[in-house]
Order: sequence, then structure tokens, then C-alpha cells
Amino acid sequence: MELERTSSLLDKTMDEIHENITRLEQGNMNCIPYPFQRSRKDFPGIERRCYYAVMANTKVGKSQFVNDVFVFEPIMEMYYGATDLEVNILYCALEETPERIMQRFMAWLLYRESGGKVRVSPRQIRSTLHKCPQEALDMLQDEHIKEILEFFENHITFLPRSESNPTGIYNYCKAWAEERGDTIYKEYVTKDVFDQETTNKVFERYIPHNPDAFNIVIIDPINRVDRERGMDERQSMRKLSEYCYRYLRNDYLFSVVIVQQQTFGSYSLDARKINHFEPNMGDAGGSKEILQDVDVAMSLYNPSEFGVESYGGYDIRKLGKRSRFVKYMAARDGEGSGITSLFFDGCCAQFNELPTPGNAAEMQAVYNYCEQMNLKHTPEELAALNPFIRKYQQPQQPKQGIIDSFINLMFSH
Repeated sequence: MELERTSSLLDKTMDEIHENITRLEQGNMNCIPYPFQRSRKDFPGIERRCYYAVMANTKVGKSQFVNDVFVFEPIMEMYYGATDLEVNILYCALEETPERIMQRFMAWLLYRESGGKVRVSPRQIRSTLHKCPQEALDMLQDEHIKEILEFFENHITFLPRSESNPTGIYNYCKAWAEERGDTIYKEYVTKDVFDQETTNKVFERYIPHNPDAFNIVIIDPINRVDRERGMDERQSMRKLSEYCYRYLRNDYLFSVVIVQQQTFGSYSLDARKINHFEPNMGDAGGSKEILQDVDVAMSLYNPSEFGVESYGGYDIRKLGKRSRFVKYMAARDGEGSGITSLFFDGCCAQFNELPTPGNAAEMQAVYNYCEQMNLKHTPEELAALNPFIRKYQQPQQPKQGIIDSFINLMFSH
């Protein structure tokens, strides 16, 4: 039985277009901008109701990249008033503990807020071999830093370990959304062969209590999802992906980010002989079909692992293990296919966009910094050599117009 429509598809589409235009005219945002500005033509930023896949081989830094771009940056932009959106993260951590992710954020935050002078790793924060450096401990006790850490904790929810199979993850996120909005159902009546009437209801739409809420689900990695009853690993991954795009994205307005392991095909001897290390859609591990579901697929890779001397105009020998590149492999709206060149500091989960290879002076400063990082320096000396440091000045008036906010927001990449 066809349902009665309250408004036409055209009306709904035009209403959304005009609403987004009005938001921009009022100085508000419709997405969380990508921190790497030159690459916004390939990936403008995180949009509401989008499904993202981030892939990489083992130990390349895919979790750190997702944390930086999809978790840490959005929460910090909200904290400092650079966005009017209320960012909430639902984090399904299938390999790491919430404590380890908090420690990574601490390392990331101390580096940013100190202007690079406090550069400690999560392992150092845990006092694994030696006591955590005193300067890091002092900063963690600072009222400003404590306020940010509490703000971070208030805007991130870690799914319980008991909810690690596809249905459990979906039910938890659905219940979370329904506590913060109204689910509207459409009722209709059917008759059986005996002319008995049954009233049925079907999902119509979800209305969040806060229209500026921007809710992001992180699943890291999808390959580790617990198996659904009666399903193997591949089937369970497909089931979870179906929940992600059909219900969490389409119905409950979530942005969903999955982290997916790549296969080791690019590490084979034949691949190395022909320098075939750039990722492709066929490298997705576990279930390649998932990439048909997502709106945007991107992959992180490190050419230095293959003994490459140069790549994309960059001297990989000088960048070494700090070189990272992001390839935008698929986008439902047709954009993408570009590559972003990045500098990666794994100690504190920092990604920074490299200068263009034609900018010889700026690239030489990066090469010099890579060399000096291997030598002994005081934290202040090393910070003084860091070409990526941006001194942050806190806005005087939080929630300013977007142009003024971005002028003041100097901690971004």
C-alpha cells in the first residue's frame, strides 16, 4: 500500500539547499573542513550523512590519521568556537582500549598547545620505561588542559565491548540517537485474506533535538568486528556495512567512518619490482564489496617502505619514515582521484600537509627538520626548527562568524 506523502521530494531537496545557503550566509558551517587546505577540492571535509572508508596496510598510521582528521580536529574546532556544530563521537574501538585513545589525544594535545615544545608519545605518557617527562605532567595538571580533556571526554562515547557484532553496534548507535531525537513512523493498514485489519508502521524520518548536532561513528577496524550468528568474517563485515549506510547514515543522520585493513598484495616481490605500491580498490582486506557502499574511500600509504628514492617530486630518502600520502580512490559524487602529501610525526599522531614539491625553500626546511629530528636537541631547540608549528591564539569571542574564527584558529595544519 502506497504511503501518503506529506511533501514532495523536490520540496524537501530545495528546502535543504536553501537551509544550507542560509547557514553559510549567517557564518555557520555545513561540514567540518578538511585540515589539509590544498586537498579540499578532492575532499572538502566531513559531511553529515556520509559514509567514509580509510584504508592502509599494517603500521602505516590509519588509526592515527582517523583520530587526527575525524576525532581530534573536529572536537578542538568545536571547543575553540571555530564551528557552530555540536560534534559527538561514537567510537567502536575493536583493537585499542579507550584509555589508549585518550593517551594518544593527550600526546596530540600537549604538542599542539605547547607549540611543539612538549613532544611526548603515548608510551612516554604511560611511563613504560621511564617516568613521564615532568613538563608533560605539569601540562596535564594545567587547568586549561584539564578543561580540554574533560571537554573531549564529554563528546566521545566508547561502545562497550559487549556490543562488538554488527547488530550490537547498530542497536547501540540507534538507541543513542533516539535518546537525542524523535523517530517519526508512518502508520498504514493492511488486510489479510479474512479481511482482518492490521495496523503497521514504517520508519519515516528522524528529527534530532539539536539540528546542529554532528554525530560521527568510528569503527576501527571493521575487519575485527565480532561475527554475527551464522555468518563468517566476510558476511559479518557486509552486514555491518549494510547497517552503516542503510540505517545509521540514511535514517539516523550519522556520518560513519570505517577503518579497513588492506591486503598485503602491494608488499609482494613482483609489486616491489615494478614499484607498484599505490593502493587500489582491489586491495581492501576482508570484503572488497564494502567499498561499493561508501561515499568516499581513501587510502594512506608510505613509499619509503618500498625503497623508493623519490615520489611525486619529493625526496623520499630525506623524508624517510615520515612520508605519508593519501589517495582518494572513490567518491560517490564524482570528486576525488587526487593525492595529498603529508608529513607524519607518529610520536604525537601529527599529520601536516607538505609544501608543494616546487617550493624549494619550504621543502628544504622540512628536509632539514627530518635530519635534525634524529639528533639530540632540547625540546625548545627542536620546536624552533619545526616548519609546521602554528602559534595558536584563542579567539576573544567564541562562536564568531566563520571567517573571523578561521583567522584566529591558528592551531590547524
